[in-house]
Amino acid sequence: MRKSIIILAILVLFILGTIIGVIAIKNFSGEEEKEKVAEQNQEEIYDECTDEYEEMVQSNTLVQETSSEGEKISPNCSIVFKRHYNDCGHTIEQYASIPTELVNKTQEDLQQQYEGWTIEQFSRNQIVLYRDFDSECGEHYILKEKDGKVAVYLKTGDTEELIEETDIATEFLTETDRIELQNGIQANGRAELNQLIEDYE
Repeated sequence: MRKSIIILAILVLFILGTIIGVIAIKNFSGEEEKEKVAEQNQEEIYDECTDEYEEMVQSNTLVQETSSEGEKISPNCSIVFKRHYNDCGHTIEQYASIPTELVNKTQEDLQQQYEGWTIEQFSRNQIVLYRDFDSECGEHYILKEKDGKVAVYLKTGDTEELIEETDIATEFLTETDRIELQNGIQANGRAELNQLIEDYE
């Protein structure tokens, strides 16, 4: 009885081992086939991608060559006008956005639009134009005391014209500031004038 149970158990184990072995061999051979198919697909995909990539590189090179022939002004470009006034020796810079009619124009188009100006810098995002003027800049200011307040005068040649009376009372300024205001404090350009007024406020 025991012998028959042992023999039966051995047979069952043998059959189970055989079944497991067959399944394992099938799975292994199936994975090998999948790997081969994947490799073939990968080769085909790689070849197609390579061809497309080479075409893209060639077309991109052509685009770069075309754009380098004539750089064009972008809509986000800023333009700087540098005006040099020979009579007073000052240079005033004015910043502006590019006019819409100049967007996508070349340096040659810009030069035609601004005859008499020298293009100091030209790129798609920044343009600097320069020009000489045989006159004064018209931005010579003098700060003086008038009726106990700080006043702004515009100086043209030898004449001074009152253009603004501020609310800054001179009585609260230092003795040095009051003496300077009596003699007149010069400011060249709006930025310098505004800075002086801020210092007194």
